[in-house]
Formats: sequence, structure tokens, C-alpha cells
Amino acid sequence: MKKIKMLLITIAMLLPSLASADVPAWEWGPKYMGEMHIGYGTSRKQNGYKAYCGRAMLGTLQGVQLSNYLSAAVGVDAVMFTHYYKGQDMRFNMDVYLDLRGYYPLSDNFAPFLDLGLGTFFNVHPWNDGQTAFFCQFGPGFRYRKFNFSCGLQQHDTGPTGLTTFYTKIGLYF
Repeated sequence: MKKIKMLLITIAMLLPSLASADVPAWEWGPKYMGEMHIGYGTSRKQNGYKAYCGRAMLGTLQGVQLSNYLSAAVGVDAVMFTHYYKGQDMRFNMDVYLDLRGYYPLSDNFAPFLDLGLGTFFNVHPWNDGQTAFFCQFGPGFRYRKFNFSCGLQQHDTGPTGLTTFYTKIGLYF
């Protein structure tokens, strides 16, 4: 009871100073934002064996830059699996996701960011009855002038354990 009373007294003492604090200027200036990127996702081990499921990616982001600190876009990546099974065709899928980025601009030319992409992926070839599954990517990156670099983890929820791999992407921002 004594700790709660001290907490309430502390909050009551801080309230006047919080009311007079300056709020940082958040300048909203929505404008078009786009990106074309290429990337690669690594392979992984499954039950102690290499699964050879590397992925080459070619994609785009189309959306809006809300301010210098935040952007939201729709991402579409065409993905080609880099392994080949004898007697079968190459395998392709698509990732479609909402991409949110929080920036911390250090100068007009350089801004590190955190990237979060949430959406779905589906097989294109061979077509597996139109099954889709959850897709998530998260990681750091930076924009230098008109170039973007990002990396992190991607999760393709393909079953009980899913498929979590490391990815890197380099792109042209416009």
C-alpha cells in the first residue's frame, strides 16, 4: 500500500511538468513512395538435413511516405526457388504483403529503418490447389540517397514448424 501511495505522489508531482513539455513537430507530408528490389533468402536445415530452399526474389513496393519517419506500402515479390528436383520444373511463388517502415533520418541522404512486412504467400508453379499461408518479414535496413538495403528474418508458415530464413534485399527507391 505504501508503494502505491508513493507512486501516486510521484505521478502527481510530474503531471505539471509533462503538461508544459514541448511536443516534437511531426510534419505530415504524404507523398508517393516506390521501390524496386532484388534479394536472396537463405536455405535452412530441417531435421538435421539441409533443405536447399534458397530463394531469389524480384519485387516492388508501392505506397505512401507519410513523413520522414514513417512509410506504408504494398509489397509484391516474385520468388524463384534456387534448387532443382530431377524430373520436375522450377518452383515459383509470390509474396504479397503490407510493408511498414519506421525511419530515423540522420541526414537528408541517410536514414536507417526497421521494416515489418505482413501478408501471404502462394505457389505459382506448380499450383498446389491455390493454398496460401501466412508471410512475415522483419529486420533492419537503411536508405542512402536513392538506394535501400534491408535484411532480416522471413517466416513462411508452411506447417507445424514453418520456414524461417534470413534474407537480404537491395533496391532502388523512388
